[in-house]
Amino acid sequence: MNKLRLLSKFIISRGSNKTYNWNLLFPFAGAIIGCMTVALTYSIMEGMEFAIFTTLEEVSFPARLNNISSVNKIDFNKYLKDQSIRFQKGKNAQVMIMNKENFRLVTIHGIEEFSEYKNKVFKELMISGIESGSLPEIYIGRSLSVKLDISLGDTVTIVHPETINIFSGMPSQRGMVIGGIFELNIIDYDKKHIFCQYDAIKHFIPHKYNNFYLNEKLTDSQNVMLNQDYPAIKYQLWEENYHSFISAMRLEKYTYSIIGFLIICIAGFTLMSMMSLSVIQKIPQIGILRAMGMKSLDIGYVFMLQALITSIMSCTIGILLSIYIIYLDGEYNLINAIFPGALHFNFPLLLNSEYVVIIYIISIILMFISGIYPSFKAANLDPVESIQFSK
Repeated sequence: MNKLRLLSKFIISRGSNKTYNWNLLFPFAGAIIGCMTVALTYSIMEGMEFAIFTTLEEVSFPARLNNISSVNKIDFNKYLKDQSIRFQKGKNAQVMIMNKENFRLVTIHGIEEFSEYKNKVFKELMISGIESGSLPEIYIGRSLSVKLDISLGDTVTIVHPETINIFSGMPSQRGMVIGGIFELNIIDYDKKHIFCQYDAIKHFIPHKYNNFYLNEKLTDSQNVMLNQDYPAIKYQLWEENYHSFISAMRLEKYTYSIIGFLIICIAGFTLMSMMSLSVIQKIPQIGILRAMGMKSLDIGYVFMLQALITSIMSCTIGILLSIYIIYLDGEYNLINAIFPGALHFNFPLLLNSEYVVIIYIISIILMFISGIYPSFKAANLDPVESIQFSK
């Protein structure tokens, strides 16, 4: 017990006097801030990814089958049902939406089970409730409604540029009423995408734009069998439509995480500087310990123990504080409270256990490595010159 007490005093004291070496708190605090930066950055980006990717998957369906017009529709429908593949009819095509002199080129999505779809995807993100009468309803984004000066219940004209009316020579068009205005705040859906019931554009959009939306992704065996039986059918996952966006978000997450680790590296350099200064301050004491029979290797172990204790304590506190902040956000929506109005949508803070372990281990390693040089320096001091050393 007396030996541990002696070592603890040796580690935390400034030198020959009895004052504490408060400078060691700087790397300690730096490691805490670094761990919190990495953990919270990852949890924020992971939460944003979860919220955005979940919405994108719901909007575009987990997967879809394209090039349906290349196969016999009745046979193919029967094939999908035999394979227990749940699907619904759909259409995707670029059209012109016009309101008087204002117009925009957008992508229209016709969905067979549209009522269920809009309740699931848009939920409280949409205003609706207008009786459309005889005209079919269309649902557009808030940004698009502002651009075209459109309000709920207004009638707009949808024009398909590829289809020409043989009598007038003009592109085919039809009137539709604005049945709902949504606000997803994701990519460009509010500006460039509109939605409606499949039957509303069933005969308006050519059959080559038909596709089947899948309620869940195909299994590997189903995908292989589909390729063998219907090689002309293209199976497309929702991620393929947003590959660049997904890659950019993940790159951003890793970049911000690296910044947090850089803070830990800076804390490590600070620890190395403080420990080197501590070695200089304690040269006479080190010389006395060596003269009393303490081995040079043991002297090095003392300083390495200091680095290890500092790294473990600081990283543990940093991780625990991060977990507590994530808990507070889950209970009290802390992020929105701190940044009111700055976030376009709500998202949870997510920090999985695997990443906690990775952050913890890497942070401890970075901090511990910083203590190796001062430990080596202290272990190789000459005992005679150390005792005679004067600052």
